[in-house]
Amino acid sequence: MTDIETNIFPILNLNDLKLRYDTYRVRNLRRDQDEYFQNRDALTRDLSYKLKMPVLIIERPDGPYLVVPGDVANVPQTFPLVRTYVHLDKVESGTPLDFNVRNSENDSICLRFIQFLIQAPLFRNNRLWQPSSGMGFFEKTPFEQTNGIGRYRGFGTRAVIAPSGRIGLCVDVHSKYIRTASLPVRLSRLTFRPFQGQRCVYRYGHQWYEIRIETFSDLNVSEEQIRTADGPVSLFEFIARASRKPLPAELASLPHDASVIRYRNNRGEDRAAPSGLCHPVCDTQENALHQGAILSPHIRREQVRRFVSEYLTDLRFNQIAVRVSREPERIEQKLFRVPDFEFGNGCKLSVRGTTGASQVSLDALGRKRIDLLRDAHAGFYVKERFRRQYLILPQSVWESWGERFVADLKQAVDNLFPEGGGYKPDIITYKDRGPRTYRDQGKAILEAVGDRFMESAYAVVMLHPTTDRKVREHDLLAAMVIRELRKNDIFAAVNHSEMGEHSYVMASARDGTPRYEIKKNQRSRLMGYLRNVALNKVLLTNNFWPFVLATPLHAEVTIGIDVKNQTAGFTVIGQNGLSVKSYCYTSRQKEKLLKAQVLTHLAEIISDEKIRLGRPLKSIVIHRDGRCFQSEMDTALPLLSTS
Repeated sequence: MTDIETNIFPILNLNDLKLRYDTYRVRNLRRDQDEYFQNRDALTRDLSYKLKMPVLIIERPDGPYLVVPGDVANVPQTFPLVRTYVHLDKVESGTPLDFNVRNSENDSICLRFIQFLIQAPLFRNNRLWQPSSGMGFFEKTPFEQTNGIGRYRGFGTRAVIAPSGRIGLCVDVHSKYIRTASLPVRLSRLTFRPFQGQRCVYRYGHQWYEIRIETFSDLNVSEEQIRTADGPVSLFEFIARASRKPLPAELASLPHDASVIRYRNNRGEDRAAPSGLCHPVCDTQENALHQGAILSPHIRREQVRRFVSEYLTDLRFNQIAVRVSREPERIEQKLFRVPDFEFGNGCKLSVRGTTGASQVSLDALGRKRIDLLRDAHAGFYVKERFRRQYLILPQSVWESWGERFVADLKQAVDNLFPEGGGYKPDIITYKDRGPRTYRDQGKAILEAVGDRFMESAYAVVMLHPTTDRKVREHDLLAAMVIRELRKNDIFAAVNHSEMGEHSYVMASARDGTPRYEIKKNQRSRLMGYLRNVALNKVLLTNNFWPFVLATPLHAEVTIGIDVKNQTAGFTVIGQNGLSVKSYCYTSRQKEKLLKAQVLTHLAEIISDEKIRLGRPLKSIVIHRDGRCFQSEMDTALPLLSTS
């Protein structure tokens, strides 16, 4: 069996790194405090900035302890946090750090210190810039430019424990899109307005970093004053003094009356910057360069190796050198056995050679599953008649290409699922000719639904893109519609109008009457889209499963958790995928769940599953999408141990 090449590059001289650390007991920081995790993170972050050293909190049975590099003399005895002060009492001094010992506490210290050691030399490298602490590093020369936008190539690197147990640097390729032209050198309050809230790269001499523009200053760069140890100086002079020489051309040629914008640094402090040194950041959806950043594996591998060779093989921090291998760690290849699938009428499909099942190779699995869904002797695992269905459409769509779209969608659903007795949704239209904002469109949809007598049913809601939706922002309108309809016992899914607008065109019948037809060059694409809507928005929303697992999962119940925009979603899946249930809760936090929330929600879910199975649960898996916060883990683990 062949090995697999990772993107982890081992550190070669760990035995040469002679580092020591001091340990402080953190008093008055307890897990029973509501702000425990918030304060723990704030202590780590704020003290790191204050000391300009890596610090971290480690958990021991008798409470939290703070780890600081040895010989740091200015560690404060007390530190202010949210609604409390903590006391830092030194309990251990000069403990040698062994980078070859593997346990959770030592690993966290090793990785924190290594990450700091590699950050400083990369930050000083004049060929690189970093948007903010903890993010990747990018080369200052754009790799390509078009339409006034430059794509900057870079890399992210973090210290990790490699599969072999060694410490290495995990390296990946990143891209950043920046406008080649800066903001106008001279702005007024009126011309500033479009740029408020804009993220920019501030080219502070040779040091570049990302900021978010907050406000406009009435003073220019010669009038804006900066306090220094030698007294106040103008922003104009301050930047020139602080920047390494020779000065970059755009700073050297900056006019004395250039405009000033204001932003906040990572400590929340108010800062000033000349507008002419700020270059707007572009989102991936705003430019045509992003396609070039989607790399084939072999090209990504070559670029990772180049970044390691040019920037990471010999990193020096003061008298400490970190030497990184040019060759990545290799691991033994392990195969994942694909489970068997069961379709309708007891038809089973197997990649693993199960007796009595239809056999298929791994590369033909996808096509074979589609074929079985269309096979009259197999088909969907769930074979039930359609219950009440609604199709909620914008009025402008229904009065134009909507009837043709509905007919095409009905045909796509019936072709996939003839057992349903025919997809015949009730059509509801909502007024969409006003402003297409989140508020106006959401209000129109809810008013249209409220005017009808609604019974428990399933629905597909077509939405227009809202004009006030920010780039990369989650679709708030879709989330709101699904949530509000759920309150009325309507289980809804959402699709959007763009595909239909691009795919249908006005034509004339033989008798001259107008009608809509599918554009010839869009037919294949639209048919694929309609099949996806039929499967994902109609059939799966109705809990009509195309197949289930004939090879059961290891756990009796799998619980998936995700939190977005203060809504917590819990999805509960049974052992073979036949039982799927969703729970939605409102959260006070945007992303993180508090201990009491997790305890309450999981207790309800596990209780429901005990009733469904008629016995206590023996095995539960919890999967957290995105970052799993410590407050969530602290609640889930003891709850699972007693379930």
